[in-house]
Amino acid sequence: MKLICAIVKPFKVPELVDAFRSDAGFPGMTVLQAGGFGRVRPHSHTPAEDLHDFTSHSVVLVGVPDADASAIMERIATIAHTGQPGDGKVFVVPLEAAIALTTGERGDGALV
Repeated sequence: MKLICAIVKPFKVPELVDAFRSDAGFPGMTVLQAGGFGRVRPHSHTPAEDLHDFTSHSVVLVGVPDADASAIMERIATIAHTGQPGDGKVFVVPLEAAIALTTGERGDGALV
């Protein structure tokens, strides 16, 4: 299993939801609101200003079976891409275990 963590522009979330909602095999997603900064800065700041000048992003979390991780990661990257600085990142990390709280299913079965 893998956990896909995509940091994207908030206005791209509805496109991601629309794209994946119609996919019967897609397990679902969790979206969190976040702020931060990357290496590329729009203009120079003092260190004190940098603490309060975060860019708004959304964090999309998706737990997927190993076989689906690459395709879902690529699909997210394609949909979320604008070509502008600050588009975000997509990370894929190993997911050691999962339990569906409603059914008690474990492993890949818990992801759907």
